[in-house]
Amino acid sequence: MFKTNISIGLALILFTGCFSLEPKLEPLDSKVIPLEWNNPVEAKAQENLTQIKPSWEDFVQNETLKKVVDLAIKNNKDLKIALLNIQSARATYRISKADSFPTLEANGDMKNARAINSSNGTTTSHNYSANITASYEVDLFGKVQSLNESALQSYLSTQFAANTVKVSLIAETINAWLTLATHNEQLKLSTQTVENLQKAYELTQKKFAAGVISQADVLDASASLKEAQINVILYNTMIKQDKNALELLIAQPLNDELLPKEYENCLMIVKAGISSKVLLTRPDIMEAEHNLKAKNANIGAARAAFFPSISLTANTGIASKSLSSLFDGGAQSVWSFSPNITLPIFNGGQNSANLDYTYAQRDIALNQYEKTIQTAFKEVNDSLATRATINEQINKQRELVDAVSKSYDLSLGAYKVGTGSYLNVLISQRTLYSAQQNLISKYQEDLTNRVSLYKTLGGNEKIE
Repeated sequence: MFKTNISIGLALILFTGCFSLEPKLEPLDSKVIPLEWNNPVEAKAQENLTQIKPSWEDFVQNETLKKVVDLAIKNNKDLKIALLNIQSARATYRISKADSFPTLEANGDMKNARAINSSNGTTTSHNYSANITASYEVDLFGKVQSLNESALQSYLSTQFAANTVKVSLIAETINAWLTLATHNEQLKLSTQTVENLQKAYELTQKKFAAGVISQADVLDASASLKEAQINVILYNTMIKQDKNALELLIAQPLNDELLPKEYENCLMIVKAGISSKVLLTRPDIMEAEHNLKAKNANIGAARAAFFPSISLTANTGIASKSLSSLFDGGAQSVWSFSPNITLPIFNGGQNSANLDYTYAQRDIALNQYEKTIQTAFKEVNDSLATRATINEQINKQRELVDAVSKSYDLSLGAYKVGTGSYLNVLISQRTLYSAQQNLISKYQEDLTNRVSLYKTLGGNEKIE
């Protein structure tokens, strides 16, 4: 029995050596991703990767906003689903990897039979056995190895998909909070405008009562006041909707301590003065890359299906006619070794069709991978284009607000002393209100652009 077991072991070792039929992936075409950005930001950033791909804790510099983002990471359902997908992929990989090892089973068997003997009588027989069975598929042509590699790459792809979800969730949460902050500022501006227009309306009523102006000025003042009051109502509605959006992201009620109070300079400026190859570590690109490798591994498994499949089954144990003597000297050793070879001859073209399918799936994954890279490059360039001019836009908008504010003060002063028309006051007021609104929007654009750079460069988040 000992010599037999050695023979079985040697046979397993002999047939274990295998080679893979996976095709080699060609290097990425240099035309897919340009070497430099269109609008690089500060070439010095090459020396400090934390300025290029910061973690969200470094990127967010407002304590209230940090609390909101942390709640989103802990509670958001989309992220939880992504984490569960990782567990599912990990289990699939473990199942596939198990096929690389022999299967061992232990079993006991009892047979009782009554049969007619030669003297036309009956004989009752008993047979007891205990066996250990080992079965193993010899992976000569790499089918099991390729399937295992495909499962591994799919698992890694799922991990990076979860990273993508996390980065997107962080960016979405920050933008939702900034939108709420912006609408709060717009509401303050609209409320202040209503107060100013209320005073102007009361002034026109007094002037009309004194017979100094016509009723048309009173009606114009009333119309402007109503318009501003409508804006206040609209911003109140939008603020409620913004809070609802944030509550969905953090999956809990939005307490007052989580509401934005001041938000200027609450985010760091992400640099991008380095080679565009930094994009190759972006999680969605890594996800597409591992998906491509998984599809390529499937080709190896499909190729291996054209070659013989060799399975080895070994069985060793003991048998006895009496249960009491099964595990003592009265038992006899039994064994069997059953190699099995299956050679595909005709299956209606199933193997050929499956191989063609795996090639097509690999080519689809390759194009998806290249498109993901090109899309990422466009997104970063778009963000950099805004980054290059946003500060100048803000400065010019400030200058516009100052100029229009002085114009409004002059036209209102002239109207009060009776040397100007209310039409000039009305035009100046509307121009000032529009300029102030645009300035608030420019501040928001600056901050959302910082979020965009953080997101498009891939962030620096890991799934724990």
